Amino acid sequence: MRPTQHELPRYIPSMAPLGYRRSTPSSTVAVDSGMQRAIPDGRAARGTLRALALLVDRMATLGLGRGTSPDPDRMASVRDALRQLTSRIREAAILCRVIEGQFVLAGDPVDRGLTRDDPLLGSLLQRCLTLGVGGITVRQGAAPSELLTLAQMLTQSILSSGAAGAMPSPSRQEPGSPDAAAAAFARSDTPTTLSSIASEAPPRELLRSWSVLVTPAEPPRDSNADASSANSLVEQISNAASADEEHSTSLASALSRLVAAHVDDTAMRAADAVIGVLDNLEFRGDARAVEGIARAIMAHVHHTGSGPGRLAAERIVRRLQHRKTLELVASQVPYSTDRLVLLELLARAGEIAVDVLVRQLMSADDPQARRSYFDSIVSLDLGGTMLFDLLRDSRWYVVRNAVALLGEMGVESADMAMLPLLSHEDDRIRIAASRALIRLGTAKALAGLHNAIEDRHAEVRRIAAVSYGLTPTASGGVRPPAARLAVAFEQETDEDAALEMLAALGKLGSADAIQRLLRIAVPPQNTDAGEKVVPREAWLRIAAIEALVRARGNAVLPAIELLVGDPDPEVAAAALRLRG
Repeated sequence: MRPTQHELPRYIPSMAPLGYRRSTPSSTVAVDSGMQRAIPDGRAARGTLRALALLVDRMATLGLGRGTSPDPDRMASVRDALRQLTSRIREAAILCRVIEGQFVLAGDPVDRGLTRDDPLLGSLLQRCLTLGVGGITVRQGAAPSELLTLAQMLTQSILSSGAAGAMPSPSRQEPGSPDAAAAAFARSDTPTTLSSIASEAPPRELLRSWSVLVTPAEPPRDSNADASSANSLVEQISNAASADEEHSTSLASALSRLVAAHVDDTAMRAADAVIGVLDNLEFRGDARAVEGIARAIMAHVHHTGSGPGRLAAERIVRRLQHRKTLELVASQVPYSTDRLVLLELLARAGEIAVDVLVRQLMSADDPQARRSYFDSIVSLDLGGTMLFDLLRDSRWYVVRNAVALLGEMGVESADMAMLPLLSHEDDRIRIAASRALIRLGTAKALAGLHNAIEDRHAEVRRIAAVSYGLTPTASGGVRPPAARLAVAFEQETDEDAALEMLAALGKLGSADAIQRLLRIAVPPQNTDAGEKVVPREAWLRIAAIEALVRARGNAVLPAIELLVGDPDPEVAAAALRLRG
């Protein structure tokens, strides 16, 4: 669905259902346990990256985008690989860069021999190089649908026969086909800009969602960059003058005199001339010319330091902070080649600049522009008071934008203002509030999320389950009771939320939580009434086993020994791997 100008800058996906139903993988498919923890030596990071590679490989084998018929066993293997990746990313984030044909995880290069000898990692590296991927960042606890979208993007390196990274066309897809599944992922609120890879201007990002960011590879460094940087101030002046065709001569002269001034009086006279041109540009609404002046003046401020002309330069900077001028500068933020310079000027203006950027965000039609404004507001780390006021706005998209910004900026004092939004009638606002509160991680935020475990929307319930697992570290070791979470699990119909609930029970680690996990993993043979107990599905039992191992480690070895001989071959195989 095409976004409207009132939507968030598509950082917050709607978490549409997966394109196929979860099922248990075939017992003939070798799978990893997904049990490796995030440890300092980096093995867990490589394991998480390999889990991503496994998901990408299985999706490519499935043949998404090739018009093949769905194969139930293959679909099951993809779903199981997604479960493994979700389990690993629940424990730690992915911070991966591709530098000089090599993976670098959290600053540590991955041995080239390991990448060469491991077909999965080698294939993933080749896909990244083919797509021009420079970095992959996945937040801890990313939603399964976001991970699936990431994997689908990485499969494009072999699925595309035309332009690099083109998404499969949804025009000739039968319901239930792999192509239809791919189209369902692409239609979610998770934005993809793969089609822009072949455009003239390189994209700032290849994919972005609430928890996933894929950035393009950096262009080769220009050997003459250092030499040209010495003339940057002259170039800024030239660009500012050329942007104002009508007053180019007077502006160039004023800026040149300002730069050449060696005494404050001369600099002040030059500043008067610059401000006179700026007044005229503001009246005309010439945003491009105002941006040129802003960049030239900020460069001059850095060049001058505390020397002669500093007061004159600061006077022009104060003039640039008038609201109308800031509005013109802000309108150029998405299109500027040096956004940081403009953000430095906006940061000096304080909360008024944030107000201007928020208004630009609300009125922007272009998704890339909305994303630029969103990032800019977060980077300024200001404006909490104004954003608090927007939480009471009657327009849902305004509230969702404000909630997302407060969460990204880490404004912990916003937790009490956001908690009532967990009862809002609009699902989009409740989802945004849940994600923002989990980002804040305060005791009040997590306690409020505990109460949302029975929300009508599956994504809110999934995030609420995450909050149960985060409580021990985020609120000083106070653990919520496991009973409410266990009851919610028994009533849960969404498979991703159910898996998150099992993982949260393991993180709680209380005696009650352990007993409930044991009853799922090792069900009794008969009830008190003598009725035979039907075991849970294999993927649920395996998830319960993994949660037990995370919670108690070797203490649950006797239970694992029992499961090695389980009648279900998949459960037995998982127990055997965990025992080893």
